Amino acid sequence: MPKTFTDDIAPALPSSIEGPFQIVDPSDLSSWIKVEPADARITAAGDARPTRIMTAGYDRTYQSAIATYIGTSMTARYVNAGYNGGFYACPLRIPENMDVGEPCSIKVLVVPTASATTNGQVVRFELAYSRVTPPGSLSNSSLEYDWDVPDDWTTSDYEIVTIDNGNGRTFEADTFTNGDVVGIRISRQGGVAQDTFDQGIKFALQLQFQYTAKAF
Repeated sequence: MPKTFTDDIAPALPSSIEGPFQIVDPSDLSSWIKVEPADARITAAGDARPTRIMTAGYDRTYQSAIATYIGTSMTARYVNAGYNGGFYACPLRIPENMDVGEPCSIKVLVVPTASATTNGQVVRFELAYSRVTPPGSLSNSSLEYDWDVPDDWTTSDYEIVTIDNGNGRTFEADTFTNGDVVGIRISRQGGVAQDTFDQGIKFALQLQFQYTAKAF
């Protein structure tokens, strides 16, 4: 097999390149990564933007939610069928590198306290949140999500659920601004008619906040 050298294909890159240096996706010119030495940053656009996850841990219990574990060492709270309960997470700050012009989502890990005995049931989740903007204004909002329980859901089937506003994500673009501080409460609304799951569920005591970043 013949040897192939870099200079058979194109001139070799020099040992250093003056910045900024931009790499563009040839099939989509709106997607690029730019190295900017003077600003000590790497920025991106389009599909080249990375996805990031922040976590917000448990702060305190909301209504009926009993301390338990998932496995032997993952802290959790469980809410029985017919009850409302969950937890408040520690506030998180919307990072400066978040592209607030893109949707973002809240995810939570759940598992039943006992295996499902009937298929086609639903758990109603409620996500409530308080938002303080950098100028210091406060707003409160909430949304409900009816999650279809997986068929034959067992105590060893762990699910990471995205709280869905109906469009496949939790928050639409431009919901937040960089620097906002957001407090979040997640709960099961087992006391309403829409929640038909006849078993308890456990919440891992950590929420995931997934967003699109505009810089690495």
